[in-house]
Amino acid sequence: MLVMLSFLVAVQLIALAITPAISATDNRVFEDPASISNPIIYMLLILIFTAILLLAIKLKGDWLVRGFIQISIALTIFYVISAIMPMWLALLPTLAVMLLLHYYPEWYILDAFGILVCAGVTSLLGVSMTVMPVIILMVILAVYDAISVYKTRHMVALAEGAIKMKAPLLFVVPKSRDYSFRRKDAVSISMGNDKKKGDRGAYFLGMGDAIIPSILVISASWSYPPGDILGLNLPALGAMLGTYAGFILLMTTSRDRPQAGLPFLNSGSILGFLAGCLAAGIQPF
Repeated sequence: MLVMLSFLVAVQLIALAITPAISATDNRVFEDPASISNPIIYMLLILIFTAILLLAIKLKGDWLVRGFIQISIALTIFYVISAIMPMWLALLPTLAVMLLLHYYPEWYILDAFGILVCAGVTSLLGVSMTVMPVIILMVILAVYDAISVYKTRHMVALAEGAIKMKAPLLFVVPKSRDYSFRRKDAVSISMGNDKKKGDRGAYFLGMGDAIIPSILVISASWSYPPGDILGLNLPALGAMLGTYAGFILLMTTSRDRPQAGLPFLNSGSILGFLAGCLAAGIQPF
């Protein structure tokens, strides 16, 4: 639990550190940060992305899924890196990371990659939307996450498919020192669905669970004047602390089956943000 919590903290701190450099560029996900249509567009992209992956997994088109994920990740890495260095230089680290993920997808490689990429994506999305669209997006995604995990369970199928293909879409925290994400038998005990095989080999946290609640932290940090605590204003600080509180609450739920993280994390981030606004005397809406 502490390791996963440290991942959330690292993502948010790194995102805050690189936000000034990214906000100084013209790179934005949406042209109008205040548009209410932004969360709708983002949600549609998520649905399309998920549908393509689930269809490919169902048709056993592992090569198609791997290719689609690798292209998406490469574009994400390149987009983030090109925001802080010349475009032609960004090609080199992008290629290096992709080769490493392809030939040596060990758990610590995925975790290091996940922290950096989640921080970059968080910063880009945070400077691309103001607070209101971000909160709307967080509410929509929290409901969607709950439905997709507990009702339709297609998010569970997607996670299991990602683990099986060693796709870099999850944080991995092993339960023992001899655990290897690269081993073929690592998948059979990872999700804890078969009690005959014993305890799960590792715990998993979706990278989206680190990105989505953290977007509000970045959006609040540049939407309102800087504060006295490490330059953070109270709304941003409240969103950070609320995310951690939501994560701790999430960890108190049953771990015998996959849990939807965003209802806890997003709720904590939003409530923490509102508490920060109240303390700072800021009217957010």
